[in-house]
Amino acid sequence: MTGDIRLRMAFNRTSWQPEGEEHGEEFRFLLGCLSAEEAGRVTRFKFFADKQRALVSHLMQRKCIELCLGMEWDDVEIKRTKGRKPFVANAHERPPHVPNFNYNVSHEGDYIILASEPVCIVGVDVAAPGQSRRNESFSLDQIFSSFKDQFTDAEWTNIRCFGDERGQEDAFRRNWSCKEAFTKARGDGIGFNLQRCEFIIEETEEALPFTHQARVHVDGKELEDWAFYLQPLGDHWVTVARGPPSDVVDAYGEFTKTLRKVAFSKQAWEQEIRAGQPGFAILGIRDLLPSQRRKSYEDIVDEDPFC
Repeated sequence: MTGDIRLRMAFNRTSWQPEGEEHGEEFRFLLGCLSAEEAGRVTRFKFFADKQRALVSHLMQRKCIELCLGMEWDDVEIKRTKGRKPFVANAHERPPHVPNFNYNVSHEGDYIILASEPVCIVGVDVAAPGQSRRNESFSLDQIFSSFKDQFTDAEWTNIRCFGDERGQEDAFRRNWSCKEAFTKARGDGIGFNLQRCEFIIEETEEALPFTHQARVHVDGKELEDWAFYLQPLGDHWVTVARGPPSDVVDAYGEFTKTLRKVAFSKQAWEQEIRAGQPGFAILGIRDLLPSQRRKSYEDIVDEDPFC
């Protein structure tokens, strides 16, 4: 088990090109490390890049749970809330220092990422630059037009004040990543009206490699028990959201039942959302495998670009 259960994992899919793609021995071996249901979710995608993202996301989730909770890889049962937030459904016995263990994943462009927390509810999002999206012609004006109802007037003013197109696109992606991480942490996903939340994003040197921090107002009121941390990852932007268990939206009630500690003093909660955290670490495929299967994997591949 790792000594730090605040994991920040990242994988660059462009650095991994398995021979034969989804038809090759390596990819098929990795599919075999997943449950039948998870493997089915991977293979139903049409494009190989999407299959890559899905496969790595599932491997990353199981590895995170194995590291943080000490569970056997094949024993892990992962479910999702109605809003599609993943959670461990069968971690009945947890170490006392991880009463609310939960995690979140995101993938877009080149990166697949995961963040986990022992106490705070966590959400994470990666926002890719326009040119990294799949074969789409990129127009900043078109993007802004498509998302005009997702941001407040103040947010649009802040985005456009950056002047040149690159600066505006970066500001847009930072803001969008915050909104996505917020709703993913809560668990309601696309069910939340994004114009209800307004983010104030500021540069900081207090939490490097996180270069920005953000605050959120919902319906005009600041939520002081939430914190947001932004890190550049290549030319992508990543946001980690930390929030209180009391704000979870869980229509089925299954995820909420896994939370062991929900009451905090104001001081204790401030310590949780401001707790130190590592930056996102770039991992290779070997890092995402159960230890007992690494030798079999090494027999298949000649060289891992991350070794």
